[in-house]
Amino acid sequence: MAPRLLAFLALVSLAPSAAAGVTKLEVLSKAPFAEGKSFGDAGPYVRITGRFYGELDPALAANKGIVDLSRAPRNARGRVEYSADFDLLAPAELGKGNGTLFYDVNNRGNKLLVSLLNDTPANNALDKAEQAGDGFLMRHGFMVLWSGWMPGLPKAPNLLRLEVPEAQGVEAAVWDEFLFNENKVALGRLSFAVADKKSARLTVRDRNGDAPSAIQAEAWEFVDERSIRLLPAGTPFRAGALYQLSYKAKNPPVAGIGYAATRDLVGFLRYGETDSVGNANPLGNFVKKTLAFGMSQSGRYLRDMLYNGFNETEDGRAVFDGMNPHIASARLFLNYRFAQPNRAYSMGYGFLGYPDASFPFSYARQRDPVTGKEDGLLERCKARGNCPKIVHTVTSTEYWQGGHSLNTTDPKGERDIALPENVRIYHFAGTQHVLSAMMPKGVCTGTPNTLIDPRPMMRALVLALDRWVKDGTQPPASVYPKIADGTLVPAAALKWPAIPGFTAARGPNPMAQFDYGKRIRSGVIERIPPAAAGAPYRVLVPAIDADGNETSGLRVPEQQVPVATSTGWSLRSGEAGGQGELCYVDGQFIPFAPTASARESAKDPRASLAERYGRRDEYEKRVREAAVALQGRGYLLGEDVERVVARASGLARFDAAQ
Repeated sequence: MAPRLLAFLALVSLAPSAAAGVTKLEVLSKAPFAEGKSFGDAGPYVRITGRFYGELDPALAANKGIVDLSRAPRNARGRVEYSADFDLLAPAELGKGNGTLFYDVNNRGNKLLVSLLNDTPANNALDKAEQAGDGFLMRHGFMVLWSGWMPGLPKAPNLLRLEVPEAQGVEAAVWDEFLFNENKVALGRLSFAVADKKSARLTVRDRNGDAPSAIQAEAWEFVDERSIRLLPAGTPFRAGALYQLSYKAKNPPVAGIGYAATRDLVGFLRYGETDSVGNANPLGNFVKKTLAFGMSQSGRYLRDMLYNGFNETEDGRAVFDGMNPHIASARLFLNYRFAQPNRAYSMGYGFLGYPDASFPFSYARQRDPVTGKEDGLLERCKARGNCPKIVHTVTSTEYWQGGHSLNTTDPKGERDIALPENVRIYHFAGTQHVLSAMMPKGVCTGTPNTLIDPRPMMRALVLALDRWVKDGTQPPASVYPKIADGTLVPAAALKWPAIPGFTAARGPNPMAQFDYGKRIRSGVIERIPPAAAGAPYRVLVPAIDADGNETSGLRVPEQQVPVATSTGWSLRSGEAGGQGELCYVDGQFIPFAPTASARESAKDPRASLAERYGRRDEYEKRVREAAVALQGRGYLLGEDVERVVARASGLARFDAAQ
């Protein structure tokens, strides 16, 4: 045989090991989903659960960006091993599906996509027929996938876990912050095991802007290597105060493997035939396109995965054709040494200093006025030609708590910017982060805004994203507030109505910047805790009308025809501490009075329901008109019009006689 041919065959035989990815996909169970229920043309579904194993070559270009991968233990082939859980729903007859694999990035191990779009309570078990809800995802033929990506989750039933090695020989200072909502908590749990108790330092402050005060060594102690308490033992931490512990830890998990684990699994199910031990790809060759959905923490995961260049397999093929980051405006504290992906800058009051909210904010390339650096979330995928189509959806909370305006303005907050052609952004006006109260009762002021529901519009936009990646059909136009038309403004410009008992927020969560040390670009934080650096970026918020409702964005029918003032923010109460500060991610829902006399008695300046609409039938007529108009513009499905009208009708508290 000719030497050149021998050399070519040798290279071919080495190619699989050069880009190993998933080495084994182990199916542990396969059973009918939803007790064998059939979903329209797609028919019955099956649920497949198991575990997959992978290995990574630290020298491979696709893996070099994983922080501390080179410090992890290696197997006999010189690779770093990991393993994770997966959970898959697919038509029993794959040919009856729509050809799209829809990856739901789990949130702290929890599955969210089915409950959100199928309109059913969240349940990780997915073992009852009712957990399929109205079957939206299945009726449309999607294959739905989850897998572990976050190391350190507890061993609990149905939580999706990822096992990664630790970086050996690494010891460094880290910091934890604690904020408690009641005067009962006696233990503070640490993110890492302490390596040197003597050098640890505990401080407290009442507000983010306050200088921290040191708590003397005799006033606190370590209970064990993962928790602290105040002394004397049993003394509760003060509600609403911000405690910060700086300490040394060692051998951090190589958390950035989480991005590679997602990349490798989706790449295998999309392109692979068998794993290295002969197990067949359970989806065969039926995956034509891939979408990804992430909500809150997991939406930030998608943005950071994209920014860090993980939307391509080790051999250079695209992982996701489309992405829907939802209620996510920053990135994620994951691909760092001593990562803390549970943290979120956008929690607002407290928890400042984490690098998930650093430049760049926008998908578009921009110049950072603080550092002079030019960057954007799409720069890596643009260079490789594998940028996905993006439908980015947000609530009002992200403007107030996550600095979302910086996604659509220049970093100085002075002008609007053009979005890249592959990006659409939709702001659901007057909505809060999720449709449930996140804080215990009494921590936030007012009634949580759990009644303005954007999910019907999310269903329409998901189908629009699927069409966009499959045949290029353009989705509906982006809808979000802008500086140019006066709908995106400084908080000081808002003129809130004088509603009895209502207190306006001083402003949005400031987007401060911090000095993490010279190695931050390599994922290593050297300055502990980080120090503020430069002026904060300018954060703007949506403009409001005389009722306090937002005037721009994609307005659901129950907000176009309002029965209340609805916000994406609330304030902390005096009882919870930190009074007047933004309260996590809860909003407020403040109903209008039913009649003029009730309004006058309450001294409420907002017109009553009767003054606005007269009778219930007129109100419902206007809601239906708004819903039909949204359907005509592509923001609502025909199947959801009556559902929206019925929900809105339940919000209106007219007099019984009406």
